[in-house]
Amino acid sequence: MLYKYFYNPVATKLVEYLPETVAPNTLTVLGLLGTVIPFGILLGVCGCTLCGDVPAWFFFIHAITYFVYRMLDEMDGKQARRTGNSSALGLLFDHGCDCFAIGMQCIMICKEHQVGENPIIMANLIGCYLCFHFTTLEEYYLGTLVLPMFNAVSDGSLLVIVVLVFTGSIGNDFWAVPACDGTWLKISTITMLNRGQVAGIVIFAMCCVSIFVK
Repeated sequence: MLYKYFYNPVATKLVEYLPETVAPNTLTVLGLLGTVIPFGILLGVCGCTLCGDVPAWFFFIHAITYFVYRMLDEMDGKQARRTGNSSALGLLFDHGCDCFAIGMQCIMICKEHQVGENPIIMANLIGCYLCFHFTTLEEYYLGTLVLPMFNAVSDGSLLVIVVLVFTGSIGNDFWAVPACDGTWLKISTITMLNRGQVAGIVIFAMCCVSIFVK
């Protein structure tokens, strides 16, 4: 829905202002930098552990750079078609950069929301990559990328940005508050699930469902 009424028309309009000399892969790389740079900042400032305090200012930076990444990801394909530079290699490069970005975004979000170093973050990574793999596989056989009316790629981006802004406004300690019993997971390091971990489990479940629902 968000793709139809926002990302597609806005990206189409923005591409019109780009010189035809701008290569589509340039937009792809700039979009990837919108993930790599905040990823490096987060680990550099807060360390490599996947829990703990994250400065409020970083959440707003992440929200902005994530939006820029999503917009450039919409624009690169349109620039390729506009300039007649569409190719299988360009598509592979685009999806390859997206593959790296998905993993880094997932790790950042889990760290920011106090998921911690446990199998829940691995489940989130697996869920995200399963969605990406099967969607890309479907594109390969059908010749086009078909997404449901409400999907994690475009509509989910709004949720990510809203949650980042919300967390930056109140602090990420909100997600560290114990929420429910976690012994049923049979994970030795978890006896109580915090809010961030519950959200992580919900996201994993949604990823699994979205693979089969169109």
